[in-house]
Amino acid sequence: MVKEVNPETLEDEIQESKLLFVDSWAPWCGPCVALAPILEGLAEKYADNPDVKFVKINTQDYPQFAMKHGINAIPCVLVYFEGKPARFESPGPKGKKAIMMDRLIGLRPAGHYEEVIRALLG
Repeated sequence: MVKEVNPETLEDEIQESKLLFVDSWAPWCGPCVALAPILEGLAEKYADNPDVKFVKINTQDYPQFAMKHGINAIPCVLVYFEGKPARFESPGPKGKKAIMMDRLIGLRPAGHYEEVIRALLG
């Protein structure tokens, strides 16, 4: 289960988790709704791994959070590693070079999240 958090409880989650995926979403966002079961499936798959955790925050309820974190498009999954924004090579769009990121933007397949997990946890 992907736990719903608010900006205050998110700080605790960041500090307590080795690798944390934060789904920034809104209920009116179609791609966000489509991403939810993908992240739920990953949360279930990695439920026995204490190093991997998934949470979500509603940007409609917390617009200041979105502004503070430079979220201009949703879904936007922020990635934290060892208490700080992660740095990982994100798969680029078809035919484009991968780029260093701290987030995954847009509706992406489960495999993209698993690539990040492998890259950061080995």
